Amino acid sequence: MKSCELRVTDDEFRAVSCEPKGVHVLLPLPPRFRGLRPLLRGKLLLPLLLPLLLPLLLLLPLPLSAQAKYAGELFESPGNARSAAMSGAGVVSTHGAVTGFYNPALMAAVPRSTVSLAHREQFGGMVSADLVVVNFIGEGRFALGIGVLRRGVDEIPDTRRALGDLDGDGQMDDGERLILDHITYFSQREWGLLLSLARQGQSDWRWGINAKLLGHWLVDELGLGVGFDLGLWHNLGHGLSIGALLQDITTTQIFWSTGTRETVIPRVTVGGGWTFDLPILHRQVIIESELTTRLDGERLERTVQAGPVSLIGRTGLEVSLNENLVLRAGKSAILPLSLGLGLDFPVFSVDYGYIENTSSLVFEPSHQITVNLFLGELRDFLGM
Repeated sequence: MKSCELRVTDDEFRAVSCEPKGVHVLLPLPPRFRGLRPLLRGKLLLPLLLPLLLPLLLLLPLPLSAQAKYAGELFESPGNARSAAMSGAGVVSTHGAVTGFYNPALMAAVPRSTVSLAHREQFGGMVSADLVVVNFIGEGRFALGIGVLRRGVDEIPDTRRALGDLDGDGQMDDGERLILDHITYFSQREWGLLLSLARQGQSDWRWGINAKLLGHWLVDELGLGVGFDLGLWHNLGHGLSIGALLQDITTTQIFWSTGTRETVIPRVTVGGGWTFDLPILHRQVIIESELTTRLDGERLERTVQAGPVSLIGRTGLEVSLNENLVLRAGKSAILPLSLGLGLDFPVFSVDYGYIENTSSLVFEPSHQITVNLFLGELRDFLGM
């Protein structure tokens, strides 16, 4: 039986057959693909296994009963239109001032100080969210970001005091009805504050951290929590890069005024990106793909489910048509399709995202808009 092994040197593939005389075949490796050498040599095995192993290590002392599946969701989908149009992918590329939400390590790669304003509506306008973020490019290799976000549902009917309970058993029996004048309405709101700090490391490494504060208001009750994220990014060269985001690495605790405590367990996202030029069309293309590992039970958006472990995959594509216009698309397990575009002007840019809902017959598509103001260019334009 014939077999051969694959060996990788700096500039070539070397295939060695196992026949008695041995046949060596040298295949030159194109320069565009030489950034894949670390992966072919196995040096990236640990980053690829990281989203599977790290949550298990972080959660060993945590009882499963303390986990709250959706308590920290506000920071997972802050509402950036560029990322939304690419199915939520964003751990390996910059998104202006909003970059810290997806990977704080890349804050140091944002080319200019920016203010980002974002708004989105979900489920036909039932849920609305707003975001304001500013980033500052400091001297040396540091960058700082500050963001405030809000998400809420208004006009929720409260029927607890509207039952005409004639026999006092707390249930609606025959002959009893709701007293419409006794129905009141309340809102459910979440507010978040994010502080990001990033540093350009040695060589092609970057790292960054997030500190975040969450406030959750539901009727007359309040829940408060503090959490931390860690981001890493590495440039492999030749347009290739990898990134990782470790969210809630210390397990975020949310304390409610009722005495209840919720725990947001750690999650790990690892992704890769490739930026290249199409030689025929002379267009720049960005492809991003990432995988998130969660241990909080079954989720609708999972790609793979094994007991409490959910693997969630996302892939996004961006094509630059010219210096001012880019088109985007994405696909994930729960999103049938996401589309978007970006318009870039000297003083500001606008991103739009269109997200088709899985239950399209029940809920309308979601729309997201992000406006980025470039502070330096804006001062020059205003003559300040």
